Amino acid sequence: MAQGHQFRAVFVRELSAYFNSAIAYIFIIVFVMLSAGLFMTGFFLSGAADMRAFFDLLPLILCVFIPALTMRLWAEDRKGNTFELLLTFPMPSWKLVLGKFLAAFTFYILALAGTLLIPVMIASMGKIDIGPVIGGYAGALLLGAFFIGIGLFISGLCVDQIAAFIIAMMASFFFFLIGWEAVASTIDGWIPGVGSFLSMALSASGHFTSFTKGVIDLRDLAYFGVMVVMFLVLNVLSVEDRLRRSAKVYFTLTAVIGGFIILCANILLADLPLGRFDITAGRVYTITEATERILKKLDAPVTLKLYITPQEKMPTALKTLEQDIRDRLEELRVKSGGKLLFKTIRMEPEPLADVPDENSTAARLYKKGIAPISVRSIDKDEVGVKLIYASIAVAYKDRDEEYIPRVLPSDIQKLEYSVASKIYRMMAEKKPVVVLVAPYEEKAMDPGLLNMLKRFGQAAPLGMRDDLFRGLEAALQYEGHIVKRIRLMENEPIPDDASALIVLVPEKLTARQRYEVARYLYKGGKVVLAAQSYKFDYKQNQYGTGIFPQRVMNGVSDLIGPYGVDLDDRILMDESHDVINVSSNNGIGTVSFTAPVKVPIQIRVREEQLNPDVSITGGLPSIFYLWGSPLKVDKEKLRTLGLKSTVLFSSSHDSWAVPQTASMLTRDDIASAGRTFGGAFPLAMMFEGQFPDTTAGMPPPPWKEEPPAPPEPGKPEKAALPVDPLKKDAAKPGKLIVVGCVKMFEETLLVDNGSLGFLTNAADVLTLGGELINIRNHRALASRIRPLDTTEKFWWRMIVVFSIPAGIALFGLVRVLWRRKEKASYMQAVKK
Repeated sequence: MAQGHQFRAVFVRELSAYFNSAIAYIFIIVFVMLSAGLFMTGFFLSGAADMRAFFDLLPLILCVFIPALTMRLWAEDRKGNTFELLLTFPMPSWKLVLGKFLAAFTFYILALAGTLLIPVMIASMGKIDIGPVIGGYAGALLLGAFFIGIGLFISGLCVDQIAAFIIAMMASFFFFLIGWEAVASTIDGWIPGVGSFLSMALSASGHFTSFTKGVIDLRDLAYFGVMVVMFLVLNVLSVEDRLRRSAKVYFTLTAVIGGFIILCANILLADLPLGRFDITAGRVYTITEATERILKKLDAPVTLKLYITPQEKMPTALKTLEQDIRDRLEELRVKSGGKLLFKTIRMEPEPLADVPDENSTAARLYKKGIAPISVRSIDKDEVGVKLIYASIAVAYKDRDEEYIPRVLPSDIQKLEYSVASKIYRMMAEKKPVVVLVAPYEEKAMDPGLLNMLKRFGQAAPLGMRDDLFRGLEAALQYEGHIVKRIRLMENEPIPDDASALIVLVPEKLTARQRYEVARYLYKGGKVVLAAQSYKFDYKQNQYGTGIFPQRVMNGVSDLIGPYGVDLDDRILMDESHDVINVSSNNGIGTVSFTAPVKVPIQIRVREEQLNPDVSITGGLPSIFYLWGSPLKVDKEKLRTLGLKSTVLFSSSHDSWAVPQTASMLTRDDIASAGRTFGGAFPLAMMFEGQFPDTTAGMPPPPWKEEPPAPPEPGKPEKAALPVDPLKKDAAKPGKLIVVGCVKMFEETLLVDNGSLGFLTNAADVLTLGGELINIRNHRALASRIRPLDTTEKFWWRMIVVFSIPAGIALFGLVRVLWRRKEKASYMQAVKK
């Protein structure tokens, strides 16, 4: 009992020592203002409703502040001659060490709690995933405990506090920065393998990052537990050695053994699957039920062959790639109930020119589509390129093998979808075909080569086209779709095996093209149609940027109007909009510049505007709806036709439409101040049911639209083309998705934009059903905060950065005054 009181006395003594001086208040005030202030500098610019930037920066701040917190714990006692007094306490040394550690850790918890206003602020502005926040703070507590253990140990070895601070800071930076790719790669470049080994065995950064994702991995908990306990044990031994003059050799030997234990334990833990807990919303790092259902429907085993370069031949950043892939595949194997098997085939890449035998493994794999991947490597401070293998082959029954040509760290998160989608398509009796109808122009190329391609029934390569949508075509193919690209002309009709049409209309649909799409819909076809009413020219002048709308006469109204939907001919504006860079004509000579422009025609459709109850849009991030148009819907006509309609996404409630104009947009057009908003306008809709026969009794229009020639005198008029009536038994229910924007699908806008996810989801729904969408959308979402005015931003910045420090300063002032009053009362009592 007495020892318990003395342990408590040590804890209270050390914790009170912080608050009995200005150290505690200065520490917390500076810590909160620095960490929260740096986070807030870019928060409103990014608009992301998460704390990733905060947790990315926090470890570097802790590398400085934790040593400042721990430098006095032992050094002050040694300098003040109280060290020997503490050692005379009738209690074990480990309790003395633990009391100091817990005092510093408690103080750190109080300081870290001063940043909790950040998640409160984000939650008030948008939809925040609380899992990564909880995980990030848990990781911050463990990382802080680790650094406190280092600082406490080093403080016990030093007499001078400044020396203790500098050495502990350098040690903290070492344990964290050794996990950075740039640091480990640089070391590997000069001493091969050393940087990778230190990163795997000692680095804290990778273990901390797992927590910030919202994943509690028992291996990470074990790492921090081992490191904290080992440094506390070394601290206990260093304290006890003060009582024994001849114990320095014993302590040095113990420290070496302790370091060896740390290395062995962490190497063992790295390959030991201990289990993990996914605390993210939707459990985005856990195998989905949809994947589990697909795997359990297998009536024969699926074999995955992982072709990968041996670990020792990998660049530093990819040393753990094989283990990461195997861990993910092992989860899939367990969920499949043994129906999914995988094996690893290690291969060293070699240029095909050096492969003498066409039947060699490398040559055969190359023919199948598995080739070495070029990745960056660092050797002796020089950046180079290295070839590696990191591909997966999927084999099922007697079907042709499917391939995942590239599996790099950035692809690990979507590996579940890549594998599941390949298996799902291989299980289907007939592979669906997505027909992409979009214009392109073939570039001039060697006539002989072009004739040879045509002789073999091939079109010009994608790289030999003037094509705004080639990126979309490649992306759909990468997602596993069989894509047939046509321009819907006489020699490029809708294929008989088409499962769905994606019709992109940047200019105009001809009468024959409208006819063909209408026939396809009537016969039960499934169509995605994207078009818009306007495109815009940006022209720089002395007053800024002038914006000129250009009406697009796309002919879409004649196609979809009979179904009760049309493009609005007004110009859509929305308060939810983004910045784009446009070319400036104020260049110097041949050098041109870009200028940032932010106007409400550059619409950002945010997560809350996407329909969460439809698989196509549920789980998508925001969509950049550049220059898009709203949709007009005739509900009475839809009701008459019996078509079911669903809004997929809409503009914000703070949106409006201005009348059609051919002149430059005015300030009144784009200004929102004092305006009565008309939103939310539907921007994308899905229609289902039996579409009417809008071509009944109509002869097929000619493929080439030419003005009719006047009849020659005395010569009979040319007979009309014969009517091609549709059979009544050909009518089947179909689906039509109409999007009032085609610009968002152009190649330059696909990167980091939700438009690709939207279209690939739509393709999946129309061809395979929604099963795969649940897997593709199973990822961490980049939620965004709602739009804020300048006043709101200012006050939130003040509250987050300054309210807690102001409260701490006030509390410290009150406590100082109270202590002075107590001291005065005590002195008066002594005098009496």
